[in-house]
This record gives sequence, C-alpha cells and structure tokens, in this order.
Amino acid sequence: MYRNNKSLIYNLKYYLRNSHLHGLRYVGNEKYHITVRILWMIIFSASCFGMITMFTSLFNNYNENAISFLTETTYLDWNTSFPAVTLCQISEIDFNLTEDITGDQDPASLEFFLVDILFFTGTCYSCQTDCKSCSKINLAKVVNKLRKPCNKLLDTCQWNNFDFNCCEKFLPLETEYGVCFSLNSLHTTPSGKPDPIFMMNRENGPGKLVINTKEDIRVYYHAPEDVPFINSESNFRKDISVGDRYEVLIKVIEIENDENVKSLSIEKRECRFPWEVPDSLKVHKWYSYSTCMVQCHADNHIRLCNCTHHLMPVYNKQGYCDIDGLNCLTEHFETVNRIHAKGHDKAGLVCDCLPSCVEPEYTIVSDQKRADWEGNGITIKMQSLPTSRFKRVVVKSPLDLVVSIGGAAGLFIGASLITIVEFIYLILFNTKK
Repeated sequence: MYRNNKSLIYNLKYYLRNSHLHGLRYVGNEKYHITVRILWMIIFSASCFGMITMFTSLFNNYNENAISFLTETTYLDWNTSFPAVTLCQISEIDFNLTEDITGDQDPASLEFFLVDILFFTGTCYSCQTDCKSCSKINLAKVVNKLRKPCNKLLDTCQWNNFDFNCCEKFLPLETEYGVCFSLNSLHTTPSGKPDPIFMMNRENGPGKLVINTKEDIRVYYHAPEDVPFINSESNFRKDISVGDRYEVLIKVIEIENDENVKSLSIEKRECRFPWEVPDSLKVHKWYSYSTCMVQCHADNHIRLCNCTHHLMPVYNKQGYCDIDGLNCLTEHFETVNRIHAKGHDKAGLVCDCLPSCVEPEYTIVSDQKRADWEGNGITIKMQSLPTSRFKRVVVKSPLDLVVSIGGAAGLFIGASLITIVEFIYLILFNTKK
C-alpha cells in the first residue's frame, strides 16, 4: 500500500511537471520558488472557477434557450393546409323515432331530458327532476338513435367552386359534444395527414369552402390536429340556424420546424408533435392541445364522479354516467367546465397541456351574416395565401453544447480531449524509472 501511494505521488508530480494544462508545470517544478508555485496554483484555480462558471452558464442556456423563432418570407413554393372544419348538430329531435326507446311513455314529457342527453354540455338539470322513466332509458342507445347522420345535416358542398359529396369528406369524429363530422382532420383521414385536396398554393390560390345545411348546426374551424372541446374559443365557432347564411374570412400563419427540433426533448422545446402521444392520452389518436384538454376533462370526471358523460369520445365506454352520475357532473359544472392557470384559487381545472409544435395561428378577418344570399349554411374563405410563417429552430443543439464546453475548457486552462487522455496515462500508467 505504501509503495503504491508513493508511486501515485511520483506520477502526480511527474504529471504536473509535464502537463499541457496552462500553468501546472510551474506548480509542479520544484526549481521555482514556493511563492511562484503558489501564485500559479491560485491562477490555475481561478481559471478553473471561471471555466466552471462558464460551463454552468452554457448548460443553463442550453436548457432554457434551446429554441428560437424566425420569420420566413420565401413563400412562393409553400403548400398551406386549409383549416379543419367540424360540424355538430345542436338541436332538433325527431320524436317520431322515440317510441322504441321510451316505450309507452309520452315522448313530449321527456323532451327536456332528451335534449339534455343528446346535446350534453356539462349540465343536466332535467336529471334532477322526479322522472322515474328517465332512469330506465339507455343513454347511449338514445344518442345513437336520435342524433342525425351527416346526410340529414348537410345538403351540398363546394371547394373552390367544384361540387363534392359532403359526407365523403365530412367524416364522423367523436368529440365531447358527441359524434360530429369533420373535414380535413387528422383524426378522420386514414393517412393521419391533412387531405391533399385541401392544400393551397400559388397554383390553385386561396381556398373557399361552401357548405349548405339542412338543420341547425354548430361549425368549428381549427387546426387539422385539433378537435372541438368544451373550452374552444368562441371566435372559432359559429351557430347556424335554418335560414341563416354566413361568410367567414380567415388568415393563417403557419409554424414550420427545423429538422433538429425533433431531436430535442419535449421538455426543452415545450411542445409536442401530433405523433408524440403520451400514454395518458386515451381519447384521441393524435396529440394536440385540445385532445389533451379532452383527456383532462375525462380524468377529472372520473376523479369527481367516478364516471364520464356518455358523449365522451372513446375513453371509459364501460364507465359512462347514469342519471346520478350526470347529476354529479352538473353539481361540479363550475369545476369541470372551467380552466385556469396554476396559482389561482377560483373553481376550475388546471390541465398541464403543452401546445402542438405544428399548430398554425388562425385569425378571423371578418364574420358576416349575408342576408342577401339565399339558402342555409356558411362560406369559409382564406383571405389570401400566407406570405410569412414562423420557423422554430434549434439555437443550441447537443453538438453546440459540446463545442462550447470544449472551447471554454481550452480558453481557461488549455484542456482538450487529448489532455484528458494525457492525464490518465501519466497518472496511472507512467512507471518510475
């Protein structure tokens, strides 16, 4: 043991005399006066402190400022997707269809209950009334029987003045409002990508979608990866009654991502791509802020009432609420249907949902009711093709961090990868002559 320690001390002195790190050879050379050697030790220690401080700054900068946004204006060859458009029935029940559901009960006496069930948005006040027959009704059967299919809601559709079959493009989408019908949605296209028919570029110009309706509907316009949800912005939905005609003008700013963005962790870029679906997301197959919010609602329904309402998509179909469960959700309406940020003491949910990395920014330029136009429905037009977009780029990649650390080590003490190898060799493998 003594001999090994003595050999190690000799090797350390030998390393100090022959090291290529700045100043160490003056520390290890016994020919210099002790004050000179102490001075160089202080200088080397100060350099090490500066290097470590620089390392800390570089690492923090890498963690906190890895992403930056640029504005691109090279728009001539861009392909821009038209927004997804989702239609949901909002009223009108055909009570002629209810006899096999309600049996001998008078359908008119159940009108309020059936409306609450079919178009549930968080409250069911009719569930609190003394309605013995209501508890005997199969809620899922009622919804499937009485909600109208696509061809009962939509009449004709046009895209850039070309007619198309509405129900071939408006496909069923399960939402918190029940089954709606969505066009150009990732959740309804087999490929999981926006429909190429609804791509806009310099060849075909801004898109124009004309929808003629048969019934009262609610129209949502949103990003292809999004879905309608309880807390959707009111600016991006429109209720259309029979006899109404609306024209909505939209502009879009898209977000492009540098290839290196995908290599960063989700925590560093603070967003998720649609295919980055967390294990906790059960309600939809693609990630977006809105699908995360739907999952947050479902989880809190179960937490508070041990069930989810019967319109909740996909999730917990074996645990839908009965009348008592709907009463529970009604009592907790202010909690489950409100959201707020952390730190607020108001009633509501705190949902830890990241934005989508590809979600575009839509702006409503105009929203007009056109009394001079015939028919029922809505026209959604893109104001113009975008001439700018945001690009998310990586400011500090892992390679940049390594290069910066290497540069700082070389600047302060003259260290490099070779000096690490040199240290190991001279300390461990050098033998006393």
